[in-house]
Amino acid sequence: MNFSEFVYTVLLKPRILKQSVNWILKRITPARTEIANAVLYLNPQDPVISGALTLGMFENEEIAIFKRLFEPDMTFVDVGANIGLYSAMALSVAGFSGKIICMEPHHESRLFLEKNLLNNKRTLPDKNIIVSAMAASDFNGEAVLHKNPQNKGDNRLYSDSLLEDTENIKVTSIDKLCADNNIEVINFLKIDVQGAESRAILGASKVLRNSPDCILLSEFWPYGLSRYDSSSDEYLDLLQSLGFRLFELGKKAGLSSLDRYEITRKYRGRKYTNIVGAKGKYLEGLDIA
Repeated sequence: MNFSEFVYTVLLKPRILKQSVNWILKRITPARTEIANAVLYLNPQDPVISGALTLGMFENEEIAIFKRLFEPDMTFVDVGANIGLYSAMALSVAGFSGKIICMEPHHESRLFLEKNLLNNKRTLPDKNIIVSAMAASDFNGEAVLHKNPQNKGDNRLYSDSLLEDTENIKVTSIDKLCADNNIEVINFLKIDVQGAESRAILGASKVLRNSPDCILLSEFWPYGLSRYDSSSDEYLDLLQSLGFRLFELGKKAGLSSLDRYEITRKYRGRKYTNIVGAKGKYLEGLDIA
């Protein structure tokens, strides 16, 4: 959690303060912006992600590491794509010729995702871009998406006092989605699903084991993992069992070897961070502190 997130989630926790700030953010959010050569249409009803993008305060380290590590021939799976920031950045990479799978069950966000994909794909064939309205998990079926009306990126597969609305959705495994689209390996997996990461990765075990060269960019939120029948240790063990060496993402997109005790101790309650995993040839090229 960076300083701006601390201010928004902690200092502005009183309802009247947050409502006032949200009102301002909604009114200053432009229809679109440009990030890393990608044209991004923003959701004017989302003061959190679109508001933070407007102010240049959204996931700056994550954006920087993505720009540094992403390559134009990669197969990219964007789980919890929201409005498509990372997929749009992938499409905007010079000479991009890979494939993109986006998973976003939140209907409102998916409308902006599809618009951003369309406006950044240039000459890439339509068959190279797949958008799924399903959530990622370790089973195929149905679920309830619990939605936060003030934060369009805070949608979860479990209930919480912050989540006031619901939406019936379908879920599937990443393994099945990849198999259905003839994708045998993943080169870059970005995942941010509010605590459901462990279940989603379990559902991607087959394709990840078959992917010798792969980069992972994952949100790491111990509280969220615990709310969805997992734990931080279980999640880290799972990633390591799939061949990933894990790193903590720090300031200026620096990477340092992950100390699981320290990282779990630092990120409690609403605090979260992002971790990076790498294996194969992508591990060899990392600049590690």
